Amino acid sequence: MGNMTNSAVKRLFWGLGAAILTYVVVPKMRRMARPVVEKGVSNVKELAERGKQTIEEYKASKQESIDMIKDAVAKHTEAQGETLSDMLSDRINALQETIDRLKKEIMEPKDLK
Repeated sequence: MGNMTNSAVKRLFWGLGAAILTYVVVPKMRRMARPVVEKGVSNVKELAERGKQTIEEYKASKQESIDMIKDAVAKHTEAQGETLSDMLSDRINALQETIDRLKKEIMEPKDLK
């Protein structure tokens, strides 16, 4: 019975020691961990902001490229004496004429000689 009592007392002391250690250490660990967590959160926010800026810069440079291409096409067509709408209109008319010609060929009966 002495062995059992000794074991129970050891468990009680280990339990009390663990409880005291937890009571003392956990608040200190929380205080020590808080700056680390705050720094991690601020780093994540900073990284997200840099990513957002990078995407905005990419969109702006893409739009600048599109604008430059539009300007170059407009200048090229104007230099040739026609506007972009005139050039597109001519191409549409040419395509319509091709379509009409193909329809006419399909509708005409072919000589099967």
